[in-house]
Amino acid sequence: MYTLSHEKDKIGTTKLERGDPSTYAVSGVFNNIGGAKALAGWIKSIGGEEDGGVVFIGLNKDFSLVDKDENVIDFADATLIAIPDDDEVFLDITGLSEDVYKAFFAEHLSALDSES
Repeated sequence: MYTLSHEKDKIGTTKLERGDPSTYAVSGVFNNIGGAKALAGWIKSIGGEEDGGVVFIGLNKDFSLVDKDENVIDFADATLIAIPDDDEVFLDITGLSEDVYKAFFAEHLSALDSES
């Protein structure tokens, strides 16, 4: 389980259950208190955008992601996405280094190996 915080306030958690080892990207369902509508309102309040009912924000240095042991996961690019009408929230992370991907998301690499 991974925890996303904004300015040291916990926003929610995700398992980052999907991954693409070829691009060092991970994504997953994001769980937060209040659901998609509450998160969408918060995202807009801190400068997020809305397009076709999808509310999103690119994560900057005010956001941090840690694993269950409080290890910080460095990423170059990530987006928090809320779809209030479908009550769905996702976290997509790209721009992970190869070392970070291997350290934190080895299960995605092993799944790729087992498919080959």
